[in-house]
Amino acid sequence: MCKFLFYKSKQVRRKPKSKNRLPVDDKKLNMGNTYSCAPKYYYDIEFTCIDCGLEQNWTARQQKWWHEKAGGYFFATAVRCRECRKNKRIRSEESRKAYFEGMKKKRESRNKL
Repeated sequence: MCKFLFYKSKQVRRKPKSKNRLPVDDKKLNMGNTYSCAPKYYYDIEFTCIDCGLEQNWTARQQKWWHEKAGGYFFATAVRCRECRKNKRIRSEESRKAYFEGMKKKRESRNKL
């Protein structure tokens, strides 16, 4: 039986007390370049959001979607709650928009010369 330890995010993946679990389709997993074996089930994992500090629960269903449907790296775990992920996306879009507006102004001023 494999146990996965995540020291950076202080999360431990092990057989929990809850009965909520989903089977893993190991053919769809992105395990990367590792000798670790895939687990047999996804379990709910508790984590603390790095932005707001709230205790959150990454459900087995969300993990199954992330690892098997979206193709996410298996050893990646949730670090932000849904609201903080949404806010981060908005901040990124705003900064990207400001960058491209600045580049557009720079090109326009260069073309005027």
